[in-house]
Amino acid sequence: MGWENLTGPDAALWHTCAMAAARAAGRTPHPPAAVPSPARPGLDDGDGEGEGEGEVMLAAGPFTRYVLAAGDATYQKSSAFFFATGAVGLAATAAVAVGQAWGNSRRKRQAERAARPRWAEAGGGLLTVSTHGFYLSGPHGVSPWPWTAVDACEVGRRGLVDLTGRSTTGPVRWLLETDWAELVFALWALDRYPDHPRLAGGAWLPPGWLERVAAEIGPPTLPGPPQ
Repeated sequence: MGWENLTGPDAALWHTCAMAAARAAGRTPHPPAAVPSPARPGLDDGDGEGEGEGEVMLAAGPFTRYVLAAGDATYQKSSAFFFATGAVGLAATAAVAVGQAWGNSRRKRQAERAARPRWAEAGGGLLTVSTHGFYLSGPHGVSPWPWTAVDACEVGRRGLVDLTGRSTTGPVRWLLETDWAELVFALWALDRYPDHPRLAGGAWLPPGWLERVAAEIGPPTLPGPPQ
């Protein structure tokens, strides 16, 4: 067994561990290969050296963005009138009324379920991760995101990061789906929240991944306490 048994996402996680470990040890991480990205270094890490100074592009790959979208709570209530006389007619009238009430209740429940906020796809493009933050390249240009603009970051399932931050147009909350989601989380946590409870011990990696990859090519290097 060896590298040939690892998928692209596995390789991304392996290199993520190495780059995060270098960052935690106080060294500048370097990418395993040239980073194919249209974004140029331009983020300021707050050390006063100026935009792009000392910034290293580390990884790039496709991303899909998801946003919380509100549903539609409206429903069409049936109020059709039906009335018939006689014993049979009165029974039929009652049956129609019950049927209308049941139908209205069902449509109302469906509308209430539809009204709950849900994650909706909101486009994608190319994600570039650097030592200073990340860039989102799409049809409308390149959006730079320094780590200082991200207020919260959590790893969801594998390859998915839940991000809350401050854009140029106001607060946002996104899900970003990408092979480099874990790298975004690890570098943000090391820079902005080194005591993050999931950072230590590789808890931010997919369950069982460490054991599986260690059996195939050896244990990856994990970030220790930031220096």
